[in-house]
Amino acid sequence: MAVNLGLGLGIGYGYGLNFGGSTKSSPALSLSVEKGIVDGIGPGVISVGGLLGYKSYSYEWSSYKAKWTNIYVAARGAYHYNFTANPKFDTYAGLSLAARIENYSNDYDDDALKDSYGGANLEVGIFAGGRYLLTDKVGVFTELGYDMSYMKLGVTAKF
Repeated sequence: MAVNLGLGLGIGYGYGLNFGGSTKSSPALSLSVEKGIVDGIGPGVISVGGLLGYKSYSYEWSSYKAKWTNIYVAARGAYHYNFTANPKFDTYAGLSLAARIENYSNDYDDDALKDSYGGANLEVGIFAGGRYLLTDKVGVFTELGYDMSYMKLGVTAKF
């Protein structure tokens, strides 16, 4: 069993388009847990788990200001295959199915143009990653892919 606490980089969700304004994004914060459940499928292990994440964006142009917040709740499955003989190194790839809960609001000078909304979207993600244990229980990890961010970096704990 492994627990990852990470920071994600990359805009995502199409908020990167700005037409003369400025877009700001918080790093994605994520907490994921996974447990190996099937061993012996070829040379690797199949794991299942979940991810909880948070990410926010803002956009400003002239007197227009908008803000999006996203909470990401995902179920994940991965296949772990170690490409090295080093037992401290774990590489994996997988898929996720998530609910992305989004809230939006803007603050515009014209009251008729002020708006807000919220809702949930179903998201499918793909990722590949690796973790390296610095001690028997604690290490570092990185993931690349498309879910709540394009890249995650962080610490991992093995139980």
